[in-house]
Amino acid sequence: MLRCVIFDLDNTIVDSDLDFAAIRAEIGTDEPILEYRAAAGEAEKRRVDEILDRHESRAAKTCALCDGAVEMLSFLRTRGIRTALLTRNSRQSVNTVLARHRLQFDFIVSREDSAPKPSPQPIFLICERFGVRPGEALMVGDYLYDIQTGQAAGARTILVQGPHRHKFVAQPDHEVASLHEARAIIQKILEEEKP
Repeated sequence: MLRCVIFDLDNTIVDSDLDFAAIRAEIGTDEPILEYRAAAGEAEKRRVDEILDRHESRAAKTCALCDGAVEMLSFLRTRGIRTALLTRNSRQSVNTVLARHRLQFDFIVSREDSAPKPSPQPIFLICERFGVRPGEALMVGDYLYDIQTGQAAGARTILVQGPHRHKFVAQPDHEVASLHEARAIIQKILEEEKP
């Protein structure tokens, strides 16, 4: 039975213009940014953090809500489904976004709180917080890491097509063009799983 829905932030809840290629170029790596940071020495970690914070802070102040985000969260709230936000972004940038758009989630996991996606650890953390099993959770996101983290944890997955869709191959449980379509799928799941 579906008991919680976990959302990615960038290009899922908000339309973000974070340019990860530009961030990697400024850092000087071809590796995924957080994985590069994890293997770096303390001085390099501080340099990476400064670059990331600058880019994320700017994006947090300019991002727009994705169509259907408010309706999705309201829909879940009225049905008693817990919501979580799971992002590789910093807690500070998340707080900026949530305050700007007046969004509320029951629990938030940022990069300071857990191993980053695609590790299943953040989903286990969320499920423990809510007292649910991973099989009772659904991960919604726009990128490969969102699908991988959900699948590694044993959660169901919905891939929302975004600007990076052409860059990766993924086999989510469902793939949709918008949060409106995702909401329709969740509604169908809830109807099918009524006790």
